[in-house]
Amino acid sequence: MSGRFSRLVMRLLKIGVVSMLMLALIAEMSSHMADEKPPYYSWVSWVQFATSLFAIGVYVWYRPGRKHWIAVAAVASLVATGIDIVYDQGPRGVGSAELMALGLLLLFAVRHWDAAPGRWVAFALGAAILLIGARLFVYEGSAVGGTVLIGLGISTVVGFGAYLRSMDKLRRETQEEVRRAERLELAREMHDFVAHHVTGMVVLAQAGQVTATDPRKAFADIEEAGLAALASMRRMVRMLRDDDAGGGVNPLGDLSQIEDLVDRFTREGTDASCFISPELAGAVAPEIAATAHRVVREALTNVRKHARGATRVRVVVAAAGGHGMEVSVRDDGRAARVKAGRESLALSGSGLGLVGLRERVEAVGGQLRAQERPEGGWETAAWLPREAATVEV
Repeated sequence: MSGRFSRLVMRLLKIGVVSMLMLALIAEMSSHMADEKPPYYSWVSWVQFATSLFAIGVYVWYRPGRKHWIAVAAVASLVATGIDIVYDQGPRGVGSAELMALGLLLLFAVRHWDAAPGRWVAFALGAAILLIGARLFVYEGSAVGGTVLIGLGISTVVGFGAYLRSMDKLRRETQEEVRRAERLELAREMHDFVAHHVTGMVVLAQAGQVTATDPRKAFADIEEAGLAALASMRRMVRMLRDDDAGGGVNPLGDLSQIEDLVDRFTREGTDASCFISPELAGAVAPEIAATAHRVVREALTNVRKHARGATRVRVVVAAAGGHGMEVSVRDDGRAARVKAGRESLALSGSGLGLVGLRERVEAVGGQLRAQERPEGGWETAAWLPREAATVEV
């Protein structure tokens, strides 16, 4: 609900800005001094009117990656100003709405500083905005003051755009750091997954030596276990981007260890309960069980950090359909207390733990959701397959 509300507010804000720009443009075309004709009598003013409309349109439909259109708007404004200087047909040109629209585009150009077609777009926009003053400040004594005001406006827009750019960069770097840490942990856990599958292969080979089992059946079982081991490794290697996986080995989390997590959480002062469906015992692949363990661990950590008003936590690991399972952690924290701390984590994508957790869940073919509950409190839930997604070997 809050995500939709935020998008609605931003949409209404843009509609308000565009409406203001259009009203300013229409007022410019019709306003004039007592001894002057309105600008709409001049064809030069209509060229500037069209340029203003184009700049407003670029602002309306701008999306990251469409910086080329900002460059076109800057060049069009420079051309319109040049026409005004060469074919001066009146004391004042049209450009106030265009000035404000280009200022908004300058904010985007600075924020997306390195995007194509290049950094020169911001400088071209700055020049276009400054030169618009030649159209507007034509009355005696207005040129210096008007140029200073435009310069101050440009400085403010550039500063705010640089701030947004630095925040974008910090967010990307932080998310990448979280993903890198997640990949290192996956690399360490690979030892446990390989050991599990190889141990199964050894047991099958030993059993084949002491029983009267058909050799072909024994070899088929060993082949199946070997393919499962290869698939498990490839699934995890696909998640890794760095060669340095660090040292050390983390214990392999499983479904039984989830109860230990909940027990420790209860001892820390919160009433927490856990239910694990008995039919899942022995029916879940090791990497899936480890992912379920990670979901519960991360969710309980978030409860401790962001839901201090919660009195009860319910952890459920249950079968879902014939080949899936659902892991859910729900608390009863009051919405007013948890909204600021956790709603932003799920909706804005800034929750650093959720970034790595979502990557882990999706790597094994699952889906993660984290959201506020209608009856109050918070829910972190993941649907996971009981067997990891098939990977060609």
